[in-house]
Amino acid sequence: MKKYIQILVVVALALAVIGIARNPAWAGGSTNSPQAAPQSGLELAELNAAQPMSIIVTGSGSYLIGGVCKFDVTYLAEGLKDQVDAETPIAESQKVPFMGSGDLYFPGCHVVHYKQDAVVDQASSEDGDWKVCFGKRPDISLTIYYYLDNPPDGSPVWISLPTTVEGAYACAPALYTGVYMPAGEVIPDEGGYETISGIPIKPTPGPGSVQPPSFPNIITQPGSYAMGGICTLDVYYAVENLSDNLWQEFPVEDNLIIAFPENGDQLFFPGCHVLHFESNTVQPQMGPEKGTWTICFAAAPDKKMTIYFYESLVHVDEHEKMTPPWTALPTTVEDGLACAPAEHTGVYVPAGQ
Repeated sequence: MKKYIQILVVVALALAVIGIARNPAWAGGSTNSPQAAPQSGLELAELNAAQPMSIIVTGSGSYLIGGVCKFDVTYLAEGLKDQVDAETPIAESQKVPFMGSGDLYFPGCHVVHYKQDAVVDQASSEDGDWKVCFGKRPDISLTIYYYLDNPPDGSPVWISLPTTVEGAYACAPALYTGVYMPAGEVIPDEGGYETISGIPIKPTPGPGSVQPPSFPNIITQPGSYAMGGICTLDVYYAVENLSDNLWQEFPVEDNLIIAFPENGDQLFFPGCHVLHFESNTVQPQMGPEKGTWTICFAAAPDKKMTIYFYESLVHVDEHEKMTPPWTALPTTVEDGLACAPAEHTGVYVPAGQ
C-alpha cells in the first residue's frame, strides 16, 4: 500500500511549490535509496515531478526533499557533499526531550555533512552556506529546532535555531549533522481566538468569558469547538444525554497501517479524533434524528479537498478498535474551509490532490 502522509506545516510547503510537482512524493511509505540530485544551481520550476525522499547533494542549489523540507546549499570548497533524508524515523525523534515552545511538527529532515567523503559533525561556514526550510503558515509562528546525531554527552536534545521567514518558508542555518524539525504555536487572532489559515476559530465561551477548549475537548452542549488550531467541530444535539470528545490525531504506527485508496489523494495530518457518546456509552455512529455534527479543516488553495475518516472506538479497557479503510466523505469547500459530516466515531483527516 502506498501511503501519502503530511504534517500540518507541510501543507504550506506544498502550496509554496504548486506547479513544481503535480504529484509530489510525501513523507510516508518505504525509504527510497539515495539518488543523486542535479549538480548545478537548481531552478525550482525544473524539479522532477516526484520529489525524492533521500538525496545526495554534490552541487550548490535548492532542493525539495519528499515534500517535507527545502535544502539550500552554496559550496565554497572542494570535496563537500550532503545527504538529506525526509524519512527521519518519527519514533526516534519522539524520544528526544523537547523543552521548547509550541509543538514539534513531524516528520523532519535529516542532514549528514561530508568532507572528503568523511562525515563531519559540523560544517564550516568558511566552506559554504547551508540552510533548511519548512513551509510557513500565516496562522502559526514557527521556530526550527535540531538535535545532533552524535551529541558530546551521548544524550540528544532539541536545540532552537535562529529562524527567519523567507516568503512561504521558515528557514534556519543547517551546519550540523542531525535532525531538523519545525515547532510552532498558533497565532491568536486580534479577537483572542485561534485561527486556521487566517480564519478565526471561536471556541464555545464559558460563563462570562471566552475560553479555549480543554484537551481532550469534552463537549456536552451544542456549539462550535476548536481543537489545537487543527479543526473545528460544529455540534447540534436534538436529544438529551449526548456528549462528544474531540482531540488531535497525529500520524502514528497504528493509523499508518489503515488502508488508503490509491486515488492520488494525499492525507494532511494532523487530523482530529471524534468520539460520540449517548448516556456515557460510546456510539459508533449517530443518526440525523439525534443531531448534526460537522467537522472542518483549513482548505489548501488550488487543491481538490476531501475529508476522510476511519472508525476508531476507545473502550473502557482503553484498547482502541480501528476499522479500516479510510473512507471519503462528501466534502464542501467554502470561505477557505473544507467541511464534512462527522456522524461516525473515528479519526478525520483532510486530503487533497
